[in-house]
Parts: sequence; structure tokens; C-alpha cells
Amino acid sequence: MPYKMANSKFGKKFSRDRGTQRTMPSLTSSPTTPIKPSSTAWCSPSNSNSSNIQVPPPNICASINDQVTSNPALARPLFDFAGHVRSRSYVMRNFLFDGSETSVMLDEGVDAMLPESFEPASGSPLYTFKIGDAGDKGRGMFALRDLPAGGLILVEHPIIVAPYLVGLGVPLADIYAELLDRLPLEMQKELLKLHSGDDHTLEDTLEEIVRCNALGIQLKVPDVPHPEIKTHRAVFLNISRCNHSCGPNARWEWDTSTFSLYLSAVRPIIKGDEITVQYTPCTRPRHDRHAALQDQYGFTCRCSYCDLPSKDAVLHSDNTRIALSEFWSTLPPFEEWCIDHTLPDDMLVKMHLDALRMIKQEGLQVLDGERHVDAIAMCYGALADTEMFRAWTERVRDAKANTDPAQELVFAKWLSNPTSFPAWGWKKTFCGRTKASL
Repeated sequence: MPYKMANSKFGKKFSRDRGTQRTMPSLTSSPTTPIKPSSTAWCSPSNSNSSNIQVPPPNICASINDQVTSNPALARPLFDFAGHVRSRSYVMRNFLFDGSETSVMLDEGVDAMLPESFEPASGSPLYTFKIGDAGDKGRGMFALRDLPAGGLILVEHPIIVAPYLVGLGVPLADIYAELLDRLPLEMQKELLKLHSGDDHTLEDTLEEIVRCNALGIQLKVPDVPHPEIKTHRAVFLNISRCNHSCGPNARWEWDTSTFSLYLSAVRPIIKGDEITVQYTPCTRPRHDRHAALQDQYGFTCRCSYCDLPSKDAVLHSDNTRIALSEFWSTLPPFEEWCIDHTLPDDMLVKMHLDALRMIKQEGLQVLDGERHVDAIAMCYGALADTEMFRAWTERVRDAKANTDPAQELVFAKWLSNPTSFPAWGWKKTFCGRTKASL
């Protein structure tokens, strides 16, 4: 089926071009939710009645339904691809930012939920990274100076954004080519540099760039039957250069209000070290991580957390990561620990300390060790242990100094007068009582 989108641009900073609309579905992928792209897709005319829309054959629908419903990261256990196809109508447009531009294809319901104008993103810090040779991994991102834990490395707008699943009567590469064509020539050249393989056609190159470099961002979707999948694929010129590690030293967070991604260090990074992120959830066993990375990106991870000396070391690492993935679901609630006299005073503290030890062992600071530090401080407050409460609260304060400076006054109050902490002495005062007494 022939398909063409208008190549309109807009000129106002942070404004939005309304673009043209079509109705469509496909197979694509995100870093943590792998589904391979399909070279063909399915489409219906934009003026068709939904009852007349052609949908993919039942075997295609069943295969896609199985992939989506079995992927917990997508949170769509009742996904119906045929209904998804019938319910889609898309817009293509460009967003202009100060010094950059983004070419997007979005479901019109998702597009309508975006703000009319985006807030200015925080300024990206200077001299934090460079792009350089990463050996057999191709290009990578490296620290230009020592970076502290929690320190901001980069703020970046995506260059291309597309739905997780798109259906058209043309190859997916044609969609990517249309998105590419909407960008300024210099940005097109920079995007194509993300491909470092052998000579390919432009279409193959674009598919590989999206498959190997897209990050899975989340966008709001309307509350309608067969809503769009929240996960969208976003390609970035710099952050997409970050290679994978099963013990990453950085993590990224998506902010829809500024339509930008924030990359920050999760532990101290030494000048010259490679800056890495996780492409797949790193609490999975090594064989599961390797299978996902090979299937999605075509490589086998050989980071120091995978290249272990023995089968016993691999098993120990796998069990540790599984324990971390299940930690919060097996932890007794704080209030229950306070009132249950059968739960030892030091139980929660020991559990959180053990979690911090496992996080350090596996290089998984990306799991937010600050949450454990915060919990330990709370426990010592509930135990009315002034010395340990102050020691751990200082750690919480220092960890949040760069991200939540507004809480500085609260921490100062608790440190000067620990009894002002809301849960002070709960384990001593309410042990053996009911939750209602808290």
C-alpha cells in the first residue's frame, strides 16, 4: 500500500508542528523490552471504517500478543494486537529545541497528551564526557574528569522518537527514512554515524541504528480501549553511545515535561573510565542477560561482572542478583516490624546492610542503594538509637544534596533533635500493639 507523509517543519522554539495524520501497526523494540523489528507491517487506509480495517493474520497477532503479554516491562497482560491495529492513528511532526531538533511519530492520542510547550531542560554540565574508541564494542562514552556519585553527566533531547509497535503497509525502514528526512542535513549525518557496521543500504542501516541504539522512554497514553503502549523508542546522538555493562556506573531518567533524558553517575567515575548503562535488567541471571543482549543487540557481554573465573562464581553472582530483585517483595513492612515483638530489633537493619553489600559486590548501584540507606536511618530512629540515627541520616542528607536540596532543612532538624523524627522510638513504644496505634 503506498504511503507518504508530509515533510512539514515548524519554526518556533519549544513549539509543536501539527503535522499530518495516518492510521497504522509493527514490531519494534526497546533496550529492556526486546522484540525484534519486522521488515513488513500491516496498514489500513486512514479513511477506513474500523470494521473494514485489514488486520494481520491470526498467527502474526498471536505471536505479537505472546511477546507483549509475557513482557512485564510493558505492563500489558491483556494486549490484543488486532484491536491495537484498529485503534491507531498517528501524527508525524518535529519539535524544535535550543540547538537541537526531534523528529517524532506518535499515536494521536499520545500526542494530544503532551504539553503545548516543553519546559526548558536543565543545562547540561560542561567537560563531563567525550566519545571515543571502545575497542571491539565500537565507540563509547568516557569521563573527561572525575565524576561524583549522583553527579549529572549529560542532558539530551532525542533525535528520533517512534512507538514501540507500529503497523504500516511498508517496511519499517521507510518510516525511519521519513523521520530521518525531516531532520536538518547535519543532524542526519550525525545520526547515521551511530551505525558502525559493514556497508549496508540506507534502509538496513536505519533499522540497525534504531534496533541497536534506541532507549525505551515512557509517554502518557489516554484511557481508551486498546491504548497505545507507553514504551516508545528514542534515539539519542550522545547517550546512545553509552555501551552496556552488567554493573553500570550510570543511569538515565526520562523527563517528559522537558522532553529530555538525564544521564547521571550512580557511583564515582574516574577520569578516563568508560561511562556505561544497562541495556537489559541486570538482576537477571547471566544466561538470561546474555540471551536478551544477543537477541536484541547481537553481542555477548564480556564485562567484568560476566567474565567470572568459575561456574561457582557465576552461580553465586546469579543468586545474589536474584536475591536483590526479590528483596523488596520479601521485606517485612516497616510498620509491621515496629509492632511485631517476634521480629528482632536488628532484623531490618541487617537485611538492608546485606542488600548494600550485595549491591557493591555486583556493581548494581543503579538499583538505588540510597533507598536502603534511608531505610536503615528510619530503623535506627524507630529504635531510638541517637548515634546511629545521626550517622545514617547524614548519609541520606549527603546523597540527596544534589537531587533534593529543599530537604536540607528537614535533615538539619532531625540531626539537631532526633526525637523530632516522626517515627522516633516506634519499635520501643508500639511493639506488641496494633497498627492503629501508630
